[in-house]
Amino acid sequence: MAHLDHTTNVTVHPAPIDRAGAELLTVTARAVPSGAVVVAVHGEVDGTNCPLLLDRLMAHGRSTHHLILDLGEVSFFCAAGLTVLVVVREAALLADRKLCVIARTRQVRRPLMITGLARVLDLHTDLAGALVCPELPAGPRLVDPRQPADLR
Repeated sequence: MAHLDHTTNVTVHPAPIDRAGAELLTVTARAVPSGAVVVAVHGEVDGTNCPLLLDRLMAHGRSTHHLILDLGEVSFFCAAGLTVLVVVREAALLADRKLCVIARTRQVRRPLMITGLARVLDLHTDLAGALVCPELPAGPRLVDPRQPADLR
């Protein structure tokens, strides 16, 4: 497999109060020997950067049979981030690919638990667990595949 090492930094301008030029989100991707692609997200997942995050996850998801999304360094996780997870999960199901999510902080796990997504996502607390995640049954559909793409 070709070497994969890609980083994206997102800076919002004009900057929010007291955050002049602060990087809100960093997304890095790397391939591991098993062929899985690990996409690590650091910082704040909010409505301003979710479209970019979705684009990156969809692109990496198309390049592997096993996408591992590491949210272990996420300090803020908004409702738009939950939508990103639903869309990426649905795309993985439709393509018969695995999606594993590493979520170990309260900022990420709590919204997943409250919304019920913790029951449908393959959640792990570390990379070792995500690398050996078992093949899971398809589980319930969260999005109607007949729905227009602009509404997903």
